[in-house]
Amino acid sequence: MKGYLLDSITHFGIVDGTITNATSSKAVHTNHNGFFSLQVSPHDFIYATAKNYRYDSLVYSYIFTDTVTIYLPPVGNILPNVTVTTKYSKYQLDSIERKKSFEESMGKPMSTVSNHPSGGFGVTFSLDKVTKKKYRNRDRDEHSFNVREKMEYVDYRYSPQLVSYYTGLKGDTLRNFLSKNSPDYNWLRQHPSNEDVMFYINDKVKAYRAANKH
Repeated sequence: MKGYLLDSITHFGIVDGTITNATSSKAVHTNHNGFFSLQVSPHDFIYATAKNYRYDSLVYSYIFTDTVTIYLPPVGNILPNVTVTTKYSKYQLDSIERKKSFEESMGKPMSTVSNHPSGGFGVTFSLDKVTKKKYRNRDRDEHSFNVREKMEYVDYRYSPQLVSYYTGLKGDTLRNFLSKNSPDYNWLRQHPSNEDVMFYINDKVKAYRAANKH
């Protein structure tokens, strides 16, 4: 069985999802396009799983098309303001965990979490500059971590699922729109409300559709 594992909202391929043949106990992972190929027989029970997605299942049959497409819905609400505790949002909790893992890998104990001046959570560091060889790459690693953290924040506030939900764009069209119309980290920090993001999407999609009229 060949097929694709896709996000049910954006129709983007889900990378590193798992397709399992429960009957034979064989499993494969999807590639960067969400593509997979799995040995199956009629009546085998197949299920698909991926991080941050609900699972789905099917029973294989010869009546299936040559290429099967499985859509998985994201876990939870697609809106960016979902909170899992009364104090921190999901992004903030994930960010705390990422910071903890980073500092443990650097041999530095976890420091106190601080709030960003604009009201959001922001990871900050005050690493001492030392000359010992084992600390030589620390500044580089810290910079890389902070860059990744900013990307996570942008993806949280301006996720493909959110944009697809409000614009109706999917697949390659959505990908093209995102590549040309994603706000940067600093803009999102200066505009912390969800309404700011909604107005931004509305303005950008109007201009995008006007520019792409035939």
